[in-house]
Amino acid sequence: MPSLSLLSAGSNARGQLATGNDEDAHLFAPCIFAGHSPGILPLGTRAVTQIACGSNHTLVLLSTSQGSQVWGSGDGRKGQLGPSHLADSGPASTSHFRRLDFGLHSRGRYLEGYSPRLIASGWETSYVVLSCAGRDDVLISMGADDYGNLGVGGVKEKTVGRDPIHVVDLQLLFDTELGNVDRTFTIRSLATGPHHIVIQVNLALKNGTSTQYLVGWGAARHGQVGYATGSSQKLPLFYTSPRIIALGLDDVQGLGSIQSIAAGNQHSVFLHSSGRLSALGSNRKAQLRGLGTLKDVISVGCTWHGTYATVRNTSGYLIMATGSHSRGQLGRGVVRDAVSLGSVDFPFPPSSHRLVKVACGSEHVLSLFELIGMEDFAPSSGDLISQDSETRAPRMEVWGWGWNEHGNLGMGSTTDVDVPVLIWPPADPSEYGGRAVDIWCGNGTSWIVIEQRK
Repeated sequence: MPSLSLLSAGSNARGQLATGNDEDAHLFAPCIFAGHSPGILPLGTRAVTQIACGSNHTLVLLSTSQGSQVWGSGDGRKGQLGPSHLADSGPASTSHFRRLDFGLHSRGRYLEGYSPRLIASGWETSYVVLSCAGRDDVLISMGADDYGNLGVGGVKEKTVGRDPIHVVDLQLLFDTELGNVDRTFTIRSLATGPHHIVIQVNLALKNGTSTQYLVGWGAARHGQVGYATGSSQKLPLFYTSPRIIALGLDDVQGLGSIQSIAAGNQHSVFLHSSGRLSALGSNRKAQLRGLGTLKDVISVGCTWHGTYATVRNTSGYLIMATGSHSRGQLGRGVVRDAVSLGSVDFPFPPSSHRLVKVACGSEHVLSLFELIGMEDFAPSSGDLISQDSETRAPRMEVWGWGWNEHGNLGMGSTTDVDVPVLIWPPADPSEYGGRAVDIWCGNGTSWIVIEQRK
């Protein structure tokens, strides 16, 4: 099987890069998992499924031969990494990944058989979706509750030390809204800004029908978790408990079901089955400008103050971006009307690169490409290969742009970049090379999963 490694670059004040120290990394460096050498993933790891980044902490969801596992690094003092990390303070204890223990065995029989399936992070809050076949999903939250982030109706700071893990009561929400009907709900996806969260829930009734709901809570003043309801049109500063989000009918009429969601600092964006977008929240930085005009959108992501939509067209694709360009994060150089909706300016035609993924950080963006018609030698993806067998795999590149104050583009500098530049493979791959297979971005951090030939 291929040998996988996880690399990180960027901001590292609390050891969130898991590189063994708390110094910013201006070049990509191998992450450390407890009990393993740098660059070595835990035994039995099949894939890095998700990475979720807070202000100074990181969660990693691994798919392993023993099931899914969540590992964490960085700051856990608010409880965002669970009970075992509350007392961590120095780089020796925070600057590598350790497996998180949610204590499911001690929380009653109703959580027996559950395992982590999805993760997400706010500023100092973490979320984990637990799943068990044939049963309702369970969403747990951990960490700070400054804007009702935990979704449990508000908690006192002193209670976090006793038990930082909270169960978000979605059962109560649906009982209140729909009555006591026989149903099972599944959380399809989560999207988080620094202080708000939106989740996509599928409610399946026993008669075979199903309904989709958007649920949100946290910071709300800009409408990022829905319009005001009832007689008052004034939005609260935040919601401390989950609420069903009702999108305006005029905004979503005929757009179809929601396929994916993305969240910025004060806005939320929804991709519909029609390939069109709808949005909620602030447009102060033009982060929503022109989104309703786009068609054939196949993916969407958000920086804090921007929105990035991948659009299918006759030449292949375009990444259309709108919002703040103060750090070059729209990827189109120095332009007069930078905040208008426009395409990211790559130095190659779509016919030469197939876009695989776009990852948005706080104010920088990475994109993963497969080079069309170009191949590298890479290990076979089969489970059984001889020691000297090889197969060809598509050549991959990672391009990035935007804010780079912490070296989060991994190029060795801290200068912002206003057009896409090649960041992987590195110019000198002799120290640490490999074929990029996945990417994520966080708050001034970047992450690349690489595949190496043994």
